[in-house]
Amino acid sequence: MTLPRTDLEILLSHLVGDRIDLDPGSLARHLPLLDEVVATTANGSALISELGTYAEPTFTGDAFPVRPDAVTLRLSRPAVSSVVATRADDERREPAALWLFDGDGAAVHRAHLLSPDAPLVTEVLRLAPRADDPPASPAPGAPDELDHLGLLDALTDGGGRVPDGLVPATPPCGVARAVDLLCLLCEHGVPAGLAVPHGGCLQIGTGSVDHVETGDVVGVVSGPVQFAFAPAEVDAVRPVRTHGPHGPMTTVLLTAADGRCLALFGQFGLPSTGVVAAWERMVRDVLLHPIG
Repeated sequence: MTLPRTDLEILLSHLVGDRIDLDPGSLARHLPLLDEVVATTANGSALISELGTYAEPTFTGDAFPVRPDAVTLRLSRPAVSSVVATRADDERREPAALWLFDGDGAAVHRAHLLSPDAPLVTEVLRLAPRADDPPASPAPGAPDELDHLGLLDALTDGGGRVPDGLVPATPPCGVARAVDLLCLLCEHGVPAGLAVPHGGCLQIGTGSVDHVETGDVVGVVSGPVQFAFAPAEVDAVRPVRTHGPHGPMTTVLLTAADGRCLALFGQFGLPSTGVVAAWERMVRDVLLHPIG
């Protein structure tokens, strides 16, 4: 019996590329040098993609600065098991790319390389000395003790698995209410963060919602960020409460029938108290009192 091939095996069989022996810390330090990229994280039900330059990615257990002007990644160190650089394929209209794979060979993140200097940077990556991984970060606390950053790290380390025992902000509801909330954010210009977890990688984009497209796929445009999810894949919308920089704060999780978090949105980084207050008011108005 032939076993199913991994994402890594399929990629290398279709595109010209090679693995780069690189530790996660060196990868994080070099990603900003790639200059302009299209960075994408997708889990089969939701996707986030951003045109821009990487901020230096951070790892679970560390501080998590969120820059609205840069591609923001939160990584679990075991998620960066293999790094593959692929060359441009003109026939397939595939640009050069850098791919991250976990220990099972699943693709967790990719960057299409747009800068003319990107090939030089990938050569530098190949020559970068490999360093030993630092000691593992402490595991997040019990679910009822998680702060806002702890929630994000639990989702990242768990590959999107939602921790048990989170404090609900409102009862779970249908996906239509989440779409209403996104539309209200767009109408009133309230900034928000959009995020997609996959296999130890969490990609976040922040800014004002410029456009919401509804249908079989819900698409959101926020500056250089594109965010999309399939409503049919969302079993429930779960608003949860954690302690943030300005006190209790709501994060909206879109979950599948198996309990995985497919996507989430809320306030990430250090938003102003006014933005947090406007966000919390909209969450209450829409998720507790749906637009009718």
